[in-house]
Amino acid sequence: MDRDSSFAPSTASYESTSVSGPASSSRLSTDPSQASSATIRGNPMKQAVRTQKAPPPLPFYSQAIICQGMVYCSGSIGVSPVTKKLVEGGVGDRTAQALNNLSAVLEEANSSLRYVVKCNVFLSDMTNFAAMNRVYDTFFEDPKPCRTCVAVSELPLKTDVEIECIAHL
Repeated sequence: MDRDSSFAPSTASYESTSVSGPASSSRLSTDPSQASSATIRGNPMKQAVRTQKAPPPLPFYSQAIICQGMVYCSGSIGVSPVTKKLVEGGVGDRTAQALNNLSAVLEEANSSLRYVVKCNVFLSDMTNFAAMNRVYDTFFEDPKPCRTCVAVSELPLKTDVEIECIAHL
């Protein structure tokens, strides 16, 4: 059986398909005449989040996606949204900027760092773990989100840290 044929069609659709700030809303419509491409395989379409308060994404990904009450943020590096360049300093400075960027994206999605349930941290060198951790710790209240931290061979723009997260609305 074809995998796609196992999903029943739905008449629910989003009235809006993108988030544009704290005052926006994304209500479901059950009116069949309102059905649109916002319905995929019986599930409401994911909503892209975009803010000018964080570095713009490349054309092949979104800053974040809202789906079923969760916000899935793309990885963020320590790029200033103003200069579009990596912030100077050490891994702690770029950790702070990455988390500030994620905070801006989450706020645009009507969430915040307070609602983060999972983070993934990527370091280009595990000797930076303690410095990253000192800054990371200041951004999250108890209970801290679940977290994975791994070393990778290379990160975008030759940075030393990248962080992605998942939060609820």
